[in-house]
Amino acid sequence: MSIPRFRLLFALFAAAGGLIGAGTEGARGGAWLMPPGEGQVIVGTFFSDSTQAFDAQGHLIPVPAYKKFELGTYIEYGLTNWLTLVAAPSYDRIQNPPPGQSYNGLGESEIAARVGLYRSDTSVISFQAGLRSPGGSFADSLGPFEVRRAASLDVRGLAGHNVVVAGMDGFVEAQAGYRFYAAGQPGEWRIDLTMGLRPWPRLLVMLQSFTSIVNGSLQFGHVSWTKLQPGLVYDIAPQWSVQIGGFITVAGINAGRELGPTAGVWYRF
Repeated sequence: MSIPRFRLLFALFAAAGGLIGAGTEGARGGAWLMPPGEGQVIVGTFFSDSTQAFDAQGHLIPVPAYKKFELGTYIEYGLTNWLTLVAAPSYDRIQNPPPGQSYNGLGESEIAARVGLYRSDTSVISFQAGLRSPGGSFADSLGPFEVRRAASLDVRGLAGHNVVVAGMDGFVEAQAGYRFYAAGQPGEWRIDLTMGLRPWPRLLVMLQSFTSIVNGSLQFGHVSWTKLQPGLVYDIAPQWSVQIGGFITVAGINAGRELGPTAGVWYRF
């Protein structure tokens, strides 16, 4: 693989998986498809520790200390020119003082398939559908009365475009999706945005946002949140990269405020 092509592909792949962004809840395939017979594995860790949450008016209020650790793996493999397969298992450890709920076990995991709809030299449009296991609450916390997410079907449209900014290669990517939950739980709108630039050949600078909107019944109520995640990915070898970053919930309604660091390792094959 030539160096220019490798740089282009890695810039595209950077959108894939969202760096398992904002915790494994953001784990998400990018708009681009993997070439047939090629794939990547991203292993990421996330830690958040917060004593605040957003109330029904979107104001920050004090809450009992909330600690969350996530270990997520994102795997994708190009089966054909138009089909990429995705698997994203995860592990969660959530600690809340009583009467809050604590949890230690399988996190919200996913298997999915992404289908290419349109592709040019600079742009791509695709569609992805995935099955997700049960996970944390819609509020991204586990208070005493909060209901955990049931299993769900996630469907979304994805679009990406390569750009050049001040001589730097980069990309922008947008995803809009909807999740259908089992057990009579309300659906969830998802909007994920990613922007990346390479100031140097081995360094990728990224900024991502993840938004969730749930308009539920009286039992579930209205829940929404938006997280920002800046990050750096450095290529230490043609097949290996390391990632560091952080994430913060910048706005929300009836949602926990998460803040913490992220770290990860990428392997391309």
